[in-house]
Amino acid sequence: MAKPLEGIKVLEIGQEIQGPFAALFLADLGASVTKIEKRRTGDPSRWMFPKMIGGAEAKNPKVSHYFIAMNRGKRSVTLNLRKPEAIEIIKRLTAAYDVLLTNYRPGVLDRRGLGFEELRKVNPRIIFGQASSWGPKGPWTTRPSRDILAQAAAGLMAKTGMPDDPPIPAGAFIADHSGGLSLAAGIMAALFARERTGQGQRVDASIYGTLIAMQSLEINYTSVSGLETQRAARGHQFMRGGMYSAFRTKDGYICIAGVHDKLWHSFCRITGIEHLEHDQEISANVVRNFQGYRIQKIMDEIFPTRTTREWLDDFVKADILATEVADYKQLLQSEQAHVNGYLRHMDHPEAGPITVVGCPVSVGGEPDLHAAPPPELGQHTEEVLLEAGYGWEEIDKLRESEVI
Repeated sequence: MAKPLEGIKVLEIGQEIQGPFAALFLADLGASVTKIEKRRTGDPSRWMFPKMIGGAEAKNPKVSHYFIAMNRGKRSVTLNLRKPEAIEIIKRLTAAYDVLLTNYRPGVLDRRGLGFEELRKVNPRIIFGQASSWGPKGPWTTRPSRDILAQAAAGLMAKTGMPDDPPIPAGAFIADHSGGLSLAAGIMAALFARERTGQGQRVDASIYGTLIAMQSLEINYTSVSGLETQRAARGHQFMRGGMYSAFRTKDGYICIAGVHDKLWHSFCRITGIEHLEHDQEISANVVRNFQGYRIQKIMDEIFPTRTTREWLDDFVKADILATEVADYKQLLQSEQAHVNGYLRHMDHPEAGPITVVGCPVSVGGEPDLHAAPPPELGQHTEEVLLEAGYGWEEIDKLRESEVI
């Protein structure tokens, strides 16, 4: 079955996470992505190696896990965008492409003659996707940023962690990744609109705006109530104690997402606290799950008496909301993740057979279970230029003049 974006051609002028992840999501849905990289160094993510983090113990010490994550299955073209000939190449390519997306700081491509208004003169149907840190308007537009700064400015860090700890960021680059998904969603909406109007348009998405949107009910609580919530502690800022938390077991951790009234009897039976089933402090749902510090302390003593699997077997049978707290090595063995294509097999030219992260969306009921490797730096430069109508003699001159 054809993927929904097959036939759509995307030109990516981006690096690191937000832009490349947006393009990767489009590629997973069938688009063909051509990545423009710096002529000599390429995307900085090519040079982030496992040995820099894990030291001598890391396998495949010089295979970039970072570049694989953002760029599997793409084509790579190297260009020196400081050369006018390179700008002409981009414009020539744009005439035959559907989307150009970038996470260069807003205004960078405009100053080089590659802004939306210039490109729509070449191709009125072009979708111009601009990923940014802070959004297209306002005093912060041209400020530099990183994922952690968006988490800080959007309020997320202030709500994460224990009450007396410093503000704590999430343990993954959630702003950059979610900002990439926001851009991809906007681009797909613009492609749909183009089918009706025949016209392209500019799409903007920021990591700051995305993180604000991802906290809608929490931020709206403060707006509506006039009250500032406390830190999330072991749960959520609305459910800081009780049974909405993770607990240590005999061999790891288990996570419980609350125990509502219909399942309270079963939970008490499984955990051996039948004598507390009708205790008013614990049996009241709103207390048990929202401010249940007493039951949390009780369960902190009980859960370590059995293994995570032993608890889970009983909880799953009783339909209680629970799962193991998995580390990455455990996750990589997850049958659930593999059968849905959330983790995929890749034959990498240097690392050999490896498991990589896939796509969270499948269309047509059959997820992809295999992933194509990322490109070598500039691997497809000649191929793409030939497609754009350049001859071999022109390509040789471009190489001699250090344009490609």
